[in-house]
Amino acid sequence: MSGGWRKEASGELSPRQPEFVLATTNYSKKCIMKYNLSHFYQFTAESDHMGVIPDACIDMLFWEKNGVMKAKAAGTLFQKGTTKTELNCQYFGVRFMPGVNPMTGNVKLSELVNNEISLDDIIIGRQEREALLEQMHEADSFHKKTEVYMNFYLKSFFKQPEDKNSLKFAIHKQILQSDGSLKLSELSSYTGYSQRYLNQKIHEDFGMNPKNLIRFIRFQKSVSRLVETIHCSNGADTALLSGYYDQSHFIKEFVKMSGFTPSAYIETLLGNAYDKKLHVIN
Repeated sequence: MSGGWRKEASGELSPRQPEFVLATTNYSKKCIMKYNLSHFYQFTAESDHMGVIPDACIDMLFWEKNGVMKAKAAGTLFQKGTTKTELNCQYFGVRFMPGVNPMTGNVKLSELVNNEISLDDIIIGRQEREALLEQMHEADSFHKKTEVYMNFYLKSFFKQPEDKNSLKFAIHKQILQSDGSLKLSELSSYTGYSQRYLNQKIHEDFGMNPKNLIRFIRFQKSVSRLVETIHCSNGADTALLSGYYDQSHFIKEFVKMSGFTPSAYIETLLGNAYDKKLHVIN
């Protein structure tokens, strides 16, 4: 493990929940950025709740209480909110890339938006579910937990490989690479499909309408830029580059989804030692 905070690689979107870091004194994170996975993380909750911001992602969370391993999937919120945590319990999390559904066939993405679902409803097979929980329980380190989950997840990932010629893949790629400034009309021109059909397809494949999906990607890009420039005096100006029309639009959207102005958000992170609590593992 790193002995302190290490700046994360910028570039491709890595969805963040900075307030998860503030809920503990030691937050470990390992970036993956392949197989539709963003990263793994681990922390011990020092509060009974955490702040959550929109990220268009699904998180899988595992934790142990009274010797029993529990797990749930949590979907994105539409605005700033909170999620309950078990005080003093160690959490291990997996964050998937925006628009990715790790529970294909069991739960629709739309069912997870603004919602949390227990592992019992995600993995129907009791034997498979109990085997995963047992292995996670026996894994006594962050590294071993990542191995256990990867072994479990990749079995299904390679059984149903992603079709890189599919419309969903094309939409996903264009939205993520657009920096959050893509318009549905531009996507229509690129794919050759009508805006009406794309609206229906995006809602079906991503669990939300195109407007919200693009808004969340744009917001997450601005959060990433804020975090990467947390010690810079022009950090908020840098975040403004994330596809917003102007400063007023940027501040209004940021307040709506984080509860803070960009500058106040930076002050909150710095004031709560964000950069000292976060440990990025290579």
